Amino acid sequence: MLAAVPSSGPEGFGHRLRRERERHQIGLASIAENTKINVSLLQALERDDASRWPSGIFRRSFIRAYAEAVGLDVEATTREFLERFPDPNDPDRAIAPQPAPAPLPSASGLRLKIADTERAFIRGWILESARVRFAAIACDAAVIVTVAMALYVVVGALWMPLCVTLVGYYAGGILLLGNTPGVCLFAPSEDHGHAVERPL
Repeated sequence: MLAAVPSSGPEGFGHRLRRERERHQIGLASIAENTKINVSLLQALERDDASRWPSGIFRRSFIRAYAEAVGLDVEATTREFLERFPDPNDPDRAIAPQPAPAPLPSASGLRLKIADTERAFIRGWILESARVRFAAIACDAAVIVTVAMALYVVVGALWMPLCVTLVGYYAGGILLLGNTPGVCLFAPSEDHGHAVERPL
């Protein structure tokens, strides 16, 4: 009957394999020649390094061949090897359980009130009715055309003043008011938000 890999406390698996091999006076070169396993893989195994070992059926057959060559219990050695160095490509490998999330701290008596407006800008939200939308567009267009015509009279060209007015009007309106002046003028001014209590 073949012996299992003797366990002696915290001693590494590979070191125990090597000790058992040396006890039987078997050289690594001899095992490599008989099993057709690369000597560097066997040396790495005896250093507890199976990172370069193949996966799948070859992983199992290599450790079985080594255990048989050394005179160890093949099944017990293979089982311990796979427990210590699980196959990275094995779909049946047990996934390590995720740590449980830390419990949330208990809510204190202190609460924070946040106004939830449900819109990006206080007066810049999308206008609800078509009449109000067209009024905002007409207001913006009237201001742009008036300023562009005044610049046309001064400069004598239409397209350049019109483009400058458009860019300045919309950029300035958004930077200063949060939206175009027409939208801000025609948007409802009352606060539609409601206060929401959230624990700190």
